Amino acid sequence: MTESVKTPKRGYRSVRRSAQASDTRAAVLSAAHDLFIRQGWQKATIAAVARQAGVSVETIYVGFGTKRALLEAVVAAAIRGLQPGTPLMDQAGPRAVLEAPDQRSQIARFAKDIAEVLRRVAPLMAVVRAAAESEAALEELYVGLHRGRTRNLAMLVDAMLRHGPLRTDRDTAIASLARLASPELFLVVTNVEGLLPAQYTTWLADALMALLLP
Repeated sequence: MTESVKTPKRGYRSVRRSAQASDTRAAVLSAAHDLFIRQGWQKATIAAVARQAGVSVETIYVGFGTKRALLEAVVAAAIRGLQPGTPLMDQAGPRAVLEAPDQRSQIARFAKDIAEVLRRVAPLMAVVRAAAESEAALEELYVGLHRGRTRNLAMLVDAMLRHGPLRTDRDTAIASLARLASPELFLVVTNVEGLLPAQYTTWLADALMALLLP
């Protein structure tokens, strides 16, 4: 009887600690996201993140290890959006793109989905790119993030090829997707030219259909 009473208490405490750890991580990521965007890589210190998140500096180092790892975690969280525990390509939006019934539908769905991803991620990629100019570790992160993008886009091209040929070869199609749906171009189109994300979506879909479809 004694053991049966204690076990649920231990289980409750474990669940509560897990929830507290999750809340702490979310608070740190939110604070880091805000500071990296507003202040840039150099000025957004671990101490500043800790103050804004309401945690100790030690908590951040224990949870993330390094400032670079924290930035990488912030980018990953932005990529995954409302489903932080689910890799992007396993989420409903990208799955719908891959499973669309024809190439035109795939491109239209991709343009809509990637515009939302870029809205979240592009400002952070600008932080990584700027930091990469002076720190080798950040250059490695920046290049690695783009390589990850290319791998994901290759999955889309392969899915499109299952519905028929494209205007270009596979490698050229992947490169076209990577360039037109890049975070850098998204920022130019929205921040400099002033297009709304919805207008970018329409432009991207039209451009990809013209470039890729026979």
